[in-house]
Amino acid sequence: MSNGPTNAIQNESNERGNNMTKQAMQGVLKRISGSAEHSSLVGVGAGGDLLFIQTYNKLRKKAIANNWIDEDIVAELDINDKSIFRDNAAIMDIIGAAAEIFRGALQEDG
Repeated sequence: MSNGPTNAIQNESNERGNNMTKQAMQGVLKRISGSAEHSSLVGVGAGGDLLFIQTYNKLRKKAIANNWIDEDIVAELDINDKSIFRDNAAIMDIIGAAAEIFRGALQEDG
């Protein structure tokens, strides 16, 4: 029995997964920003900060590779970077602000 149709569907799905659109990226960034804002306001969920940072940085790499953003404008987030994450800094506020800047940079291009 052949797996032809199954393989074709799987290949199409993989191609779509590798070719994220700006709109999809903006949607993820909007959710990161909203979740970070909510977490900051209610004081819970800060345990997700590293996941948000990792996802943000992966999206940033894709956006740079596609020439959608200027890497000098949209900063990479590194939890160990004391110029961004200072002592007692509200990490979720910083993540939310970075996601909003990133979304704005994506929208400016049209």
